[in-house]
Amino acid sequence: MEREEIREEKEPFMNKERRARAIKFLIVSMGGLGLNELFAFLSLLVLDTTIEQDLVISFWIIEIHKVIIAGAVAIVFVMFYNYFINKFWTYRKQEKDTKFNNYRQFFKFAIVGAVGAVINLSLIQLFAVVIGWNEYLAFAIGFIVSVISNFIFNDIWTFNPKFGKKKDMVKD
Repeated sequence: MEREEIREEKEPFMNKERRARAIKFLIVSMGGLGLNELFAFLSLLVLDTTIEQDLVISFWIIEIHKVIIAGAVAIVFVMFYNYFINKFWTYRKQEKDTKFNNYRQFFKFAIVGAVGAVINLSLIQLFAVVIGWNEYLAFAIGFIVSVISNFIFNDIWTFNPKFGKKKDMVKD
């Protein structure tokens, strides 16, 4: 008698639900990009009117210019925006069925965002500075790659129901 093998069909990583979340995540990220530019502009405007020189702090070999401070302020605001919009729109189904520790979840989101920022800035450095490509092409490549990596890591780690507790489905 031949032994029958039972094979479990493995669902592809980019299934229909994940594709829908990826599109929502991209929309949120595009809004975040616009807000980042706005907050960076406003922060730089405030810094330019309050601080005369460009160099704000010089510590050992590190020089912090106003543009870096403005960028950091923008990143913080946009990180909160991205977290809450993704939590309540992109990952609404996971949030409905699973109880997450919000502080831990935001911390994970911030770690993923920081890794994404490093990837983004590294690609900008590589393509614009090292290779000498157009800065805007480098910005676009860095943005696209960091959004893709942020989506993947947030989808499998930050908002994954495995890392939360199943909510009781008690019906009235």
